[in-house]
Amino acid sequence: MPKKPKLYEKIIPKYIPNCIVLFFFSIIAFLSGSVKKDVRARHLEENERFLSENGNRLFCCGELIENQKTWEGVAFGSHKKSNMSYSGCEIIATYNALKCLGEKDVKIPPLISYFEQKGAALKGGFGITPSAPASFFKKRGYEVKKVTTRKKAVIDSLGDEFHTFIVTFYWNHENIRDQLHTVCISKESDGFYIHNNYCKSKEGDFVRQGAYRTLSDAAFGAGEKTVPLVTVAIRRPSSDKYNY
Repeated sequence: MPKKPKLYEKIIPKYIPNCIVLFFFSIIAFLSGSVKKDVRARHLEENERFLSENGNRLFCCGELIENQKTWEGVAFGSHKKSNMSYSGCEIIATYNALKCLGEKDVKIPPLISYFEQKGAALKGGFGITPSAPASFFKKRGYEVKKVTTRKKAVIDSLGDEFHTFIVTFYWNHENIRDQLHTVCISKESDGFYIHNNYCKSKEGDFVRQGAYRTLSDAAFGAGEKTVPLVTVAIRRPSSDKYNY
């Protein structure tokens, strides 16, 4: 039988403003600091080697990553629990967004290394701060709009204007214990699709989830009790020649 949530576990997702929660994550990232340089270098080398040997198994869902659960062998962070399966959802969402935006030569090992240096929360134990992907895309010259509201009309206005999104949400608006998840959402001809949300086909393969009629339908429909924490909309820059 599930444990009854404590009072503070119910208060945070229900009553603490999203902007305050984001600020809290930024403080954690600042205080815990980046992953050490030698660890980042080792992870970059290990991940390049591991993916060269296992890439066909991991990149099995087309261009976008839908199967985070199978990525436990890819290193991220120096927290005792952290790896790409456990806490890499924001990095996978960023990778997927880059692919949706048309970037061809996207490699995930340098992307992991970048966020180990800029944005890792609790050395990767809490993933990366939810504000880090927005900063990443701004640095690359993309037009970015970020909102922390739960108002569906505001979220849908972004859905009308943009085609690629990164959304961080509470799995359960009644209990912070169920943690957060971050996904890429793409706007396509028949609606909005959520990528890497642990959704499986009848055959047991990890697949995208959707289509949803509106962006807010996707943001609130990712799970039974999800509510968005931050919604980031991204638009292509005038030039695609940027470096990490």
